[in-house]
Amino acid sequence: MPDPMDDPAILRALLELSPDFVALSEFIGQVVYVNPSGLALVGLDELPTDPPMTTSQFFTARGLEVANEAESGLRDEGFWRGRSELRHQVTGAGIPAAVCTFIVRRAEGRPDLIATIIRDRTVGHRRDAELEAAAVTAQHYAAEQEALAELSRLAVDADLPELLAAATAAAGSLLGVESAAVIRHDSPTDSTLRVDSVTRVLGKGAVVRAGDESLAGYALKHNTQVVCADVDKETRFNTATMTSLGLHSGVAVPISTPAPWGALAIYSSYRRDYREWEVSFLTAITSILSTALARIDLDSQLRLRGMHDTLTGLPNRALAYEVIDDALARAHEESGSVALLLLDIDDFKIINDSLGHESGDLALVRFTRRLAAATRERDTVARLGGDEFLVICEGIDSVTHAEELAHHIETAIAAPQPSGEAPTPLSVSIGIAVSEPGTTRRDLIHHADLAMYRAKDSGTGGYAVFDTGDIYDAERVRLLSIDLRHALAHGSLTLDYQPLVDIASGTIVALEALARWDHPELGAISPAEFVAVAERTGLATALGSWALRTACRQAAQWRAVWDITIRVNVSALQLRSSAFPDDVAAVLEETALPPHALGLEITETTWVSDTARVADTLTALHEMGVALLLDDLGKGHSSISYLDRYPMFECFKIDKSYIAALPNPRAQAVVAAIVALAKAFDVTVVGEGVETQAQFDSLVATGCDLAQGYLMGRPESAELTTEMLRSVRANRFAHP
Repeated sequence: MPDPMDDPAILRALLELSPDFVALSEFIGQVVYVNPSGLALVGLDELPTDPPMTTSQFFTARGLEVANEAESGLRDEGFWRGRSELRHQVTGAGIPAAVCTFIVRRAEGRPDLIATIIRDRTVGHRRDAELEAAAVTAQHYAAEQEALAELSRLAVDADLPELLAAATAAAGSLLGVESAAVIRHDSPTDSTLRVDSVTRVLGKGAVVRAGDESLAGYALKHNTQVVCADVDKETRFNTATMTSLGLHSGVAVPISTPAPWGALAIYSSYRRDYREWEVSFLTAITSILSTALARIDLDSQLRLRGMHDTLTGLPNRALAYEVIDDALARAHEESGSVALLLLDIDDFKIINDSLGHESGDLALVRFTRRLAAATRERDTVARLGGDEFLVICEGIDSVTHAEELAHHIETAIAAPQPSGEAPTPLSVSIGIAVSEPGTTRRDLIHHADLAMYRAKDSGTGGYAVFDTGDIYDAERVRLLSIDLRHALAHGSLTLDYQPLVDIASGTIVALEALARWDHPELGAISPAEFVAVAERTGLATALGSWALRTACRQAAQWRAVWDITIRVNVSALQLRSSAFPDDVAAVLEETALPPHALGLEITETTWVSDTARVADTLTALHEMGVALLLDDLGKGHSSISYLDRYPMFECFKIDKSYIAALPNPRAQAVVAAIVALAKAFDVTVVGEGVETQAQFDSLVATGCDLAQGYLMGRPESAELTTEMLRSVRANRFAHP
């Protein structure tokens, strides 16, 4: 079979019918043949011959960029394949093409030709461009999502400057602009805007005008996103600032909370049509910023609430501590001093318990107004909790200066309130501490606290300045409280008993139990001291329970022989406890002591905290059959009215200060009047503190019922008291 390659018709058909561009050219560049498909591709009906076309005329400038590479391939290898771009001969448009060119060797001495086969890649090129664009888009999207994720993370816990810097950096770098900035109002009335965070050319020194005078100002004024593709064509706002900085386009998107807080703006140095995804990316950033601002605002509100007392609105303990630290730092720099005035409202519990917590809260609010009005403008007033307040005073010249401020506060608070107004505390105890070089906040607060307790111990109202002796006192209280707790746990406390004698018959009718503490190292501790320690350190209830149980157990033993009753002092804490009547009933059952054989002594200063709870407790004790006795009549408050209001009281003691004044006629008249009034209420009266025969005789003359004091017998231990009871025939004292 003959070789098809030898048939010219077959070869011509391949050329003529090929769908690709096929051309033959000479080495000098002249094109000698282009097949019909090739002519059609470049917009020719036939190949021009006058003048003839060259190879270069078939390609665009971009397509000729590979010319040297193609020539090298033909010269070195006789073959080249690559990408180029044909030129449409009518429109001049580029036609993407895949090119394969090679040398055709001719026989019989004829010159060789260059054959070129070109395939139209318009569709393929479009597909490649789409794929490339998709890849770029995916890359941008991934970068955007990474940036947004990082911003979202920062939005949770970063501070505002860090977040704004990250936002502008992300906007500037991913959108490829010259500058990105967060721009906002310092005040809505300002004519210029504040540049908070900025990248590159804009600079924080740039003056950005508000309202329609700038891109960001317009976005804020109208609360809308603004896209400016060309400043020369912009008519909505003044572009002078952008033009002066060489910026020709930009976008601004408001940051809302929900009102416009600021704007995220980007600027480019060339005219630019911003694509939808670019604006969407900026919007996503502003959404994150808006969420973060809401979180920061909430954090600020919570911190504000957390740093202020909810009732009075004053700074609380946490904020007060910060203020003290700052004040001490300034004092150190200025070689000045800071004074702390620690205030504790006197007897505030009376208002709280008698009128209820709601009234107590209102009283605290009214007190706060008085206190704030009495301080200097530069002072900080804080509430530490409960009825404790703190005044932080800077610029203190001396301790005397601090005392003057305390005196002014004390006087202002003590000013009488208009009649008809709700109760307002009128008395405070103030502890004063003044800083010295090196004083810490902890030292200052501790010193003020110690001084306040000394002021309170000295009586209602007043102030005290810290001195080093307070530290010794506080340490003694601390050590005594530890030892007292140990003594209660190990039975180291004892009770002494002092007789109460019926004046008419000389009979011992009762014994008062008095707590005693013989400290293993310090010796005998005064009851006044260790009872006060118990009250300050939370041991008062435990001490009272121990005394009640011990006294009742001893009384039950004595009553097997002698017809006497036992009297036990009761603390305010015990009376305020709703469980106290049940505790008393349990002790009586445990010790088999009849209720009528127990008398509970209540001091007048305890009873002044007259509350419904205390009244209920006393009523329950009275109904149980326990005798109730009012102690220290006249010590500081008038208790006579209680005898009418609360008939459950069976007896009261005249305070020893009245007895000590006997037999002075005036004192005797006062005692006689008290006795007469008590008898009108059918209440037994005890003269307490009888130490001399003259006092006893005077007391007899007033008609008093019972007497107690050293003249009748000193407090003695249970053993010695038992011996004393045995030695007194028929339990009688002869009239002294």
